[in-house]
Amino acid sequence: MREETIWTVLHKAWDCSSKSGRLMRQLQMQVSGQQLWEMEKGELEQQFPQVPEVLWERYFSQRKQTDLNRVEAYLDHNKIHVLLFTSPSYPSLLKEIYQPPAILYYKGNFAPTGLNIAIVGSRKADHYGLNVAEQLGSQLSGAQACIISGLARGIDAKAHQGALDGTAGTIAVQGCGMDQIYPRDNKKLAEQILAHEKGCILSEFPLGSLPEAWHFPQRNRIISGLCQGVVIVQATVKSGACITVESALEQGRDVFAVPGQIQNPLSAGPHRFLQEGARLVTCGADILEEYGRGTLFVPEKRTTNKVAVSVCSPELTKEEERVLQVITAEPITIEEIAYLSKLSIAELMPILSMLELYDCIQQMIGRKYIRVG
Repeated sequence: MREETIWTVLHKAWDCSSKSGRLMRQLQMQVSGQQLWEMEKGELEQQFPQVPEVLWERYFSQRKQTDLNRVEAYLDHNKIHVLLFTSPSYPSLLKEIYQPPAILYYKGNFAPTGLNIAIVGSRKADHYGLNVAEQLGSQLSGAQACIISGLARGIDAKAHQGALDGTAGTIAVQGCGMDQIYPRDNKKLAEQILAHEKGCILSEFPLGSLPEAWHFPQRNRIISGLCQGVVIVQATVKSGACITVESALEQGRDVFAVPGQIQNPLSAGPHRFLQEGARLVTCGADILEEYGRGTLFVPEKRTTNKVAVSVCSPELTKEEERVLQVITAEPITIEEIAYLSKLSIAELMPILSMLELYDCIQQMIGRKYIRVG
Protein backbone atom coordinates (compact mmCIF):
# COMPACT_ATOMS: atom_id res chain seq x y z
CA MET A 1 0.00 0.00 0.00
CA ARG A 2 1.41 3.37 -1.01
CA GLU A 3 2.10 5.93 1.70
CA GLU A 4 0.19 8.61 -0.22
CA THR A 5 -3.02 6.56 -0.24
CA ILE A 6 -3.25 6.58 3.54
CA TRP A 7 -2.67 10.32 3.75
CA THR A 8 -5.44 10.78 1.18
CA VAL A 9 -7.86 9.13 3.60
CA LEU A 10 -6.75 11.38 6.46
CA HIS A 11 -7.10 14.41 4.22
CA LYS A 12 -10.62 13.37 3.28
CA ALA A 13 -11.56 12.97 6.94
CA TRP A 14 -10.20 16.36 7.94
CA ASP A 15 -11.12 19.59 6.23
CA CYS A 16 -8.73 21.64 4.14
CA SER A 17 -8.48 24.63 6.44
CA SER A 18 -5.16 26.27 7.22
CA LYS A 19 -5.19 24.75 10.73
CA SER A 20 -5.64 21.15 9.60
CA GLY A 21 -3.13 21.71 6.80
CA ARG A 22 -0.53 22.83 9.33
CA LEU A 23 -1.21 19.77 11.48
CA MET A 24 -0.91 17.45 8.49
CA ARG A 25 2.45 18.93 7.55
CA GLN A 26 3.66 18.36 11.12
CA LEU A 27 2.40 14.78 11.14
CA GLN A 28 4.08 13.97 7.83
CA MET A 29 7.41 14.93 9.38
CA GLN A 30 6.79 12.80 12.50
CA VAL A 31 5.02 9.62 11.43
CA SER A 32 4.59 7.42 8.37
CA GLY A 33 1.22 6.78 6.79
CA GLN A 34 1.48 3.09 7.65
CA GLN A 35 2.05 3.90 11.33
CA LEU A 36 -0.86 6.30 11.23
CA TRP A 37 -3.11 3.57 9.85
CA GLU A 38 -2.06 0.97 12.43
CA MET A 39 -2.08 3.09 15.62
CA GLU A 40 -5.13 3.22 17.87
CA LYS A 41 -6.95 6.41 18.79
CA GLY A 42 -5.52 6.58 22.31
CA GLU A 43 -1.95 6.15 21.02
CA LEU A 44 -2.38 8.92 18.48
CA GLU A 45 -3.92 11.29 21.02
CA GLN A 46 -1.06 10.65 23.42
CA GLN A 47 1.73 10.94 20.85
CA PHE A 48 0.26 13.95 19.02
CA PRO A 49 -1.53 16.09 21.63
CA GLN A 50 -1.47 19.12 19.31
CA VAL A 51 -4.20 17.50 17.19
CA PRO A 52 -7.74 18.23 18.49
CA GLU A 53 -9.70 15.16 19.53
CA VAL A 54 -12.47 15.94 17.07
CA LEU A 55 -10.03 15.50 14.16
CA TRP A 56 -8.96 12.07 15.39
CA GLU A 57 -12.62 11.12 15.72
CA ARG A 58 -13.24 12.13 12.12
CA TYR A 59 -10.20 10.16 11.00
CA PHE A 60 -11.22 6.96 12.78
CA SER A 61 -14.77 7.25 11.50
CA GLN A 62 -13.39 7.58 7.98
CA ARG A 63 -10.90 4.75 8.54
CA LYS A 64 -13.63 2.29 9.58
CA GLN A 65 -15.52 2.75 6.32
CA THR A 66 -12.50 2.89 4.00
CA ASP A 67 -11.01 0.08 1.94
CA LEU A 68 -7.47 1.23 1.12
CA ASN A 69 -7.23 -1.10 -1.87
CA ARG A 70 -10.30 0.51 -3.41
CA VAL A 71 -8.93 4.02 -2.78
CA GLU A 72 -5.64 3.11 -4.42
CA ALA A 73 -7.41 1.47 -7.35
CA TYR A 74 -9.55 4.61 -7.77
CA LEU A 75 -6.47 6.85 -7.84
CA ASP A 76 -4.75 4.59 -10.36
CA HIS A 77 -7.81 4.26 -12.58
CA ASN A 78 -8.29 8.03 -12.73
CA LYS A 79 -4.54 8.69 -13.07
CA ILE A 80 -4.55 10.92 -9.99
CA HIS A 81 -1.13 11.38 -8.39
CA VAL A 82 -0.66 12.41 -4.76
CA LEU A 83 2.26 14.57 -3.66
CA LEU A 84 3.02 14.98 0.04
CA PHE A 85 4.62 18.06 1.57
CA THR A 86 7.57 15.89 2.65
CA SER A 87 8.16 14.48 -0.84
CA PRO A 88 11.52 15.42 -2.45
CA SER A 89 9.61 16.45 -5.58
CA TYR A 90 7.37 18.94 -3.74
CA PRO A 91 8.05 22.35 -5.40
CA SER A 92 10.58 24.38 -3.44
CA LEU A 93 8.91 27.66 -4.44
CA LEU A 94 5.63 26.48 -2.99
CA LYS A 95 7.27 25.56 0.30
CA GLU A 96 8.21 29.23 0.72
CA ILE A 97 4.63 30.51 0.93
CA TYR A 98 2.49 30.96 4.02
CA GLN A 99 0.54 27.77 4.80
CA PRO A 100 1.70 25.64 1.84
CA PRO A 101 -0.62 22.72 0.99
CA ALA A 102 0.03 19.55 2.97
CA ILE A 103 -1.06 17.45 -0.01
CA LEU A 104 -1.29 18.14 -3.74
CA TYR A 105 -3.32 16.06 -6.16
CA TYR A 106 -2.54 16.22 -9.86
CA LYS A 107 -3.02 14.68 -13.27
CA GLY A 108 -0.52 14.92 -16.09
CA ASN A 109 3.09 16.01 -15.82
CA PHE A 110 3.78 18.15 -12.77
CA ALA A 111 7.36 19.39 -13.00
CA PRO A 112 7.52 23.16 -12.23
CA THR A 113 11.32 23.31 -12.04
CA GLY A 114 12.14 26.02 -14.59
CA LEU A 115 10.67 29.47 -15.24
CA ASN A 116 6.98 29.56 -14.31
CA ILE A 117 4.79 32.56 -15.09
CA ALA A 118 1.18 32.96 -13.94
CA ILE A 119 -1.30 34.75 -16.18
CA VAL A 120 -4.50 35.87 -14.46
CA GLY A 121 -7.46 38.10 -15.18
CA SER A 122 -11.20 38.49 -15.46
CA ARG A 123 -13.68 35.74 -16.31
CA LYS A 124 -15.56 38.43 -18.26
CA ALA A 125 -12.64 39.76 -20.27
CA ASP A 126 -13.25 41.48 -23.58
CA HIS A 127 -11.77 40.62 -26.99
CA TYR A 128 -8.61 42.61 -26.34
CA GLY A 129 -7.90 40.90 -23.02
CA LEU A 130 -8.61 37.42 -24.34
CA ASN A 131 -6.31 37.97 -27.31
CA VAL A 132 -3.54 39.32 -25.09
CA ALA A 133 -3.77 36.38 -22.68
CA GLU A 134 -3.59 33.83 -25.48
CA GLN A 135 -0.65 35.50 -27.19
CA LEU A 136 1.32 35.89 -23.98
CA GLY A 137 0.66 32.25 -23.10
CA SER A 138 1.85 31.14 -26.53
CA GLN A 139 4.92 33.36 -26.59
CA LEU A 140 6.08 32.43 -23.09
CA SER A 141 5.45 28.70 -23.43
CA GLY A 142 7.33 28.79 -26.73
CA ALA A 143 10.24 30.38 -24.86
CA GLN A 144 10.29 27.54 -22.28
CA ALA A 145 8.28 29.30 -19.57
CA CYS A 146 5.48 27.19 -18.09
CA ILE A 147 2.16 29.04 -17.79
CA ILE A 148 0.24 28.79 -14.51
CA SER A 149 -3.44 29.76 -14.28
CA GLY A 150 -6.75 28.71 -12.76
CA LEU A 151 -8.76 27.01 -15.56
CA ALA A 152 -11.52 29.60 -15.16
CA ARG A 153 -13.42 31.14 -18.04
CA GLY A 154 -11.96 34.19 -19.73
CA ILE A 155 -8.30 35.12 -19.24
CA ASP A 156 -7.34 31.84 -17.53
CA ALA A 157 -8.72 29.68 -20.33
CA LYS A 158 -7.07 31.76 -23.05
CA ALA A 159 -3.71 31.73 -21.25
CA HIS A 160 -3.88 27.92 -21.05
CA GLN A 161 -4.88 27.66 -24.71
CA GLY A 162 -2.01 29.87 -25.80
CA ALA A 163 0.44 27.87 -23.70
CA LEU A 164 -0.54 24.70 -25.53
CA ASP A 165 1.06 26.17 -28.67
CA GLY A 166 4.48 26.04 -26.99
CA THR A 167 6.66 23.30 -25.60
CA ALA A 168 6.74 24.35 -21.92
CA GLY A 169 3.05 23.62 -21.41
CA THR A 170 0.78 24.80 -18.64
CA ILE A 171 -0.43 24.01 -15.12
CA ALA A 172 -4.09 24.57 -14.22
CA VAL A 173 -4.81 24.99 -10.50
CA GLN A 174 -8.38 24.02 -9.61
CA GLY A 175 -10.66 25.17 -6.81
CA CYS A 176 -12.29 21.75 -6.41
CA GLY A 177 -11.31 18.10 -6.06
CA MET A 178 -9.29 16.36 -8.77
CA ASP A 179 -12.18 14.01 -9.52
CA GLN A 180 -14.04 16.79 -11.34
CA ILE A 181 -13.49 19.70 -13.72
CA TYR A 182 -14.82 23.18 -13.02
CA PRO A 183 -16.24 24.95 -14.91
CA ARG A 184 -17.74 22.10 -16.91
CA ASP A 185 -17.54 24.02 -20.17
CA ASN A 186 -13.74 23.90 -19.87
CA LYS A 187 -13.71 20.10 -19.91
CA LYS A 188 -12.37 19.99 -23.47
CA LEU A 189 -9.64 22.45 -22.56
CA ALA A 190 -8.73 20.26 -19.56
CA GLU A 191 -8.42 17.26 -21.89
CA GLN A 192 -6.15 19.27 -24.20
CA ILE A 193 -3.97 20.28 -21.25
CA LEU A 194 -3.57 16.67 -20.15
CA ALA A 195 -2.79 15.61 -23.74
CA HIS A 196 0.19 18.01 -23.81
CA GLU A 197 3.44 16.36 -22.73
CA LYS A 198 3.96 19.13 -20.17
CA GLY A 199 0.35 19.77 -19.21
CA CYS A 200 -0.96 19.35 -15.68
CA ILE A 201 -4.12 19.92 -13.62
CA LEU A 202 -3.57 20.41 -9.90
CA SER A 203 -5.57 20.81 -6.68
CA GLU A 204 -4.98 20.96 -2.94
CA PHE A 205 -8.57 19.99 -2.12
CA PRO A 206 -9.56 16.47 -1.05
CA LEU A 207 -11.23 14.17 -3.55
CA GLY A 208 -14.93 14.92 -3.81
CA SER A 209 -14.53 18.60 -2.86
CA LEU A 210 -17.07 20.80 -4.65
CA PRO A 211 -16.09 24.16 -6.17
CA GLU A 212 -17.09 26.23 -3.13
CA ALA A 213 -16.76 30.01 -3.44
CA TRP A 214 -14.16 30.22 -0.66
CA HIS A 215 -11.93 27.67 -2.40
CA PHE A 216 -10.92 30.07 -5.16
CA PRO A 217 -9.27 32.80 -3.06
CA GLN A 218 -7.45 29.99 -1.23
CA ARG A 219 -6.23 28.35 -4.44
CA ASN A 220 -5.00 31.72 -5.76
CA ARG A 221 -2.05 31.62 -3.35
CA ILE A 222 -0.96 28.38 -5.05
CA ILE A 223 -1.11 29.96 -8.51
CA SER A 224 1.23 32.73 -7.38
CA GLY A 225 3.23 30.41 -5.14
CA LEU A 226 4.23 28.13 -8.01
CA CYS A 227 5.71 30.88 -10.14
CA GLN A 228 8.42 33.49 -10.23
CA GLY A 229 6.14 36.16 -11.67
CA VAL A 230 2.45 36.96 -12.16
CA VAL A 231 0.95 38.83 -15.13
CA ILE A 232 -2.43 40.51 -14.68
CA VAL A 233 -4.16 41.16 -18.00
CA GLN A 234 -7.65 42.52 -17.31
CA ALA A 235 -9.48 42.71 -13.99
CA THR A 236 -11.60 45.01 -11.91
CA VAL A 237 -10.05 46.24 -8.67
CA LYS A 238 -12.11 43.88 -6.49
CA SER A 239 -11.49 40.57 -8.24
CA GLY A 240 -9.94 37.17 -7.76
CA ALA A 241 -7.13 38.14 -10.12
CA CYS A 242 -6.18 41.04 -7.88
CA ILE A 243 -6.20 38.67 -4.89
CA THR A 244 -3.71 36.49 -6.77
CA VAL A 245 -1.48 39.50 -7.43
CA GLU A 246 -1.68 40.57 -3.80
CA SER A 247 -0.65 37.02 -2.81
CA ALA A 248 2.25 37.29 -5.24
CA LEU A 249 3.39 40.53 -3.62
CA GLU A 250 3.20 38.95 -0.16
CA GLN A 251 5.22 36.00 -1.44
CA GLY A 252 7.90 38.21 -2.97
CA ARG A 253 7.04 37.34 -6.57
CA ASP A 254 7.45 39.67 -9.54
CA VAL A 255 4.32 41.41 -10.80
CA PHE A 256 3.65 42.42 -14.42
CA ALA A 257 0.60 44.20 -15.81
CA VAL A 258 -0.88 44.75 -19.26
CA PRO A 259 -2.16 48.31 -19.85
CA GLY A 260 -5.63 48.94 -21.22
CA GLN A 261 -8.03 51.74 -22.05
CA ILE A 262 -8.53 54.06 -19.12
CA GLN A 263 -12.32 54.12 -19.65
CA ASN A 264 -12.57 50.33 -19.41
CA PRO A 265 -13.34 49.06 -15.85
CA LEU A 266 -11.33 45.94 -16.68
CA SER A 267 -8.21 48.10 -16.89
CA ALA A 268 -8.57 49.29 -13.30
CA GLY A 269 -6.84 46.27 -11.76
CA PRO A 270 -3.73 46.27 -13.98
CA HIS A 271 -3.46 50.08 -13.83
CA ARG A 272 -3.58 50.02 -10.05
CA PHE A 273 -0.58 47.67 -9.93
CA LEU A 274 1.25 49.68 -12.60
CA GLN A 275 0.86 52.75 -10.41
CA GLU A 276 2.29 50.74 -7.51
CA GLY A 277 5.36 49.65 -9.45
CA ALA A 278 4.43 46.61 -11.54
CA ARG A 279 6.35 46.23 -14.78
CA LEU A 280 4.37 47.20 -17.89
CA VAL A 281 3.99 44.36 -20.40
CA THR A 282 3.43 44.74 -24.15
CA CYS A 283 4.72 41.31 -25.22
CA GLY A 284 6.28 38.15 -23.85
CA ALA A 285 9.76 39.53 -24.37
CA ASP A 286 9.14 42.16 -21.69
CA ILE A 287 8.74 39.35 -19.17
CA LEU A 288 11.58 37.19 -20.46
CA GLU A 289 14.01 40.12 -20.18
CA GLU A 290 13.41 40.17 -16.43
CA TYR A 291 14.82 36.65 -16.18
CA GLY A 292 17.64 36.95 -18.69
CA ARG A 293 15.93 34.77 -21.24
CA GLY A 294 16.89 34.77 -24.91
CA THR A 295 14.98 35.23 -28.14
CA LEU A 296 11.21 35.16 -28.00
CA PHE A 297 9.62 32.27 -29.87
CA VAL A 298 6.70 33.27 -32.08
CA PRO A 299 4.51 30.49 -33.55
CA GLU A 300 3.96 30.67 -37.31
CA LYS A 301 0.30 31.49 -36.95
CA ARG A 302 1.18 34.64 -34.97
CA THR A 303 2.10 37.66 -37.06
CA THR A 304 3.84 39.65 -34.35
CA ASN A 305 5.48 39.24 -30.99
CA LYS A 306 3.63 42.27 -29.69
CA VAL A 307 0.31 42.18 -27.95
CA ALA A 308 -2.28 42.84 -30.62
CA VAL A 309 -5.91 42.40 -31.46
CA SER A 310 -7.55 40.79 -34.47
CA VAL A 311 -7.37 42.64 -37.78
CA CYS A 312 -10.61 43.21 -39.66
CA SER A 313 -10.06 41.65 -43.10
CA PRO A 314 -13.38 40.46 -44.65
CA GLU A 315 -15.03 42.28 -47.56
CA LEU A 316 -17.50 44.76 -46.08
CA THR A 317 -20.62 46.31 -47.57
CA LYS A 318 -20.69 50.06 -48.18
CA GLU A 319 -22.86 50.54 -45.10
CA GLU A 320 -20.48 48.48 -42.97
CA GLU A 321 -17.52 50.48 -44.25
CA ARG A 322 -19.35 53.72 -43.48
CA VAL A 323 -20.07 52.64 -39.92
CA LEU A 324 -16.55 51.33 -39.36
CA GLN A 325 -15.04 54.65 -40.43
CA VAL A 326 -16.78 56.52 -37.62
CA ILE A 327 -15.71 54.06 -34.90
CA THR A 328 -12.26 54.61 -33.42
CA ALA A 329 -10.27 53.41 -30.41
CA GLU A 330 -12.27 55.83 -28.27
CA PRO A 331 -15.63 54.46 -27.01
CA ILE A 332 -18.59 55.83 -28.96
CA THR A 333 -22.31 55.39 -28.28
CA ILE A 334 -24.84 53.88 -30.68
CA GLU A 335 -26.57 57.25 -30.93
CA GLU A 336 -23.32 58.95 -31.92
CA ILE A 337 -22.60 56.25 -34.51
CA ALA A 338 -26.11 56.65 -35.95
CA TYR A 339 -25.69 60.44 -36.18
CA LEU A 340 -22.26 60.29 -37.83
CA SER A 341 -23.13 57.47 -40.23
CA LYS A 342 -26.54 58.96 -41.07
CA LEU A 343 -28.24 55.63 -40.37
CA SER A 344 -31.21 54.88 -38.15
CA ILE A 345 -30.77 52.76 -35.00
CA ALA A 346 -32.80 49.99 -36.67
CA GLU A 347 -30.49 50.03 -39.70
CA LEU A 348 -27.42 50.25 -37.51
CA MET A 349 -27.98 47.29 -35.17
CA PRO A 350 -27.49 44.45 -37.71
CA ILE A 351 -24.43 46.23 -39.11
CA LEU A 352 -22.85 46.49 -35.67
CA SER A 353 -23.57 42.81 -35.08
CA MET A 354 -21.77 41.86 -38.30
CA LEU A 355 -18.78 44.07 -37.50
CA GLU A 356 -18.55 42.41 -34.08
CA LEU A 357 -18.71 39.01 -35.75
CA TYR A 358 -15.84 40.03 -38.04
CA ASP A 359 -13.81 41.13 -34.98
CA CYS A 360 -13.68 44.67 -36.35
CA ILE A 361 -15.36 46.30 -33.35
CA GLN A 362 -16.10 45.43 -29.75
CA GLN A 363 -18.99 46.39 -27.54
CA MET A 364 -18.11 48.00 -24.23
CA ILE A 365 -20.12 48.65 -21.08
CA GLY A 366 -22.97 51.14 -21.60
CA ARG A 367 -23.67 50.17 -25.23
CA LYS A 368 -20.50 51.84 -26.45
CA TYR A 369 -18.24 50.52 -29.18
CA ILE A 370 -14.55 50.67 -30.02
CA ARG A 371 -12.61 49.68 -33.11
CA VAL A 372 -10.24 46.77 -32.61
CA GLY A 373 -8.94 46.09 -36.11
